Amino acid sequence: MNIQAEKLKLVQAVLNINDINLIKEIEDLLISREHDWFDDLSEDQQQSVLTGLEQLERGEGIPHSVVAARFGL
Repeated sequence: MNIQAEKLKLVQAVLNINDINLIKEIEDLLISREHDWFDDLSEDQQQSVLTGLEQLERGEGIPHSVVAARFGL
């Protein structure tokens, strides 16, 4: 299968669509299939992110404005 030829066929098919609802469905499908950067992280990195989110939920975070002031940003 030639991926470029398949892409061109798909582009042509989309260009011929006159149904806005179908266009929206295709757009939604493409958006839902986008790669999530979180999946590229190692298991340790993912756990660190999740731990940080849990800390924020408990109110243990430091607001950006405080950090920026502390570092003169």
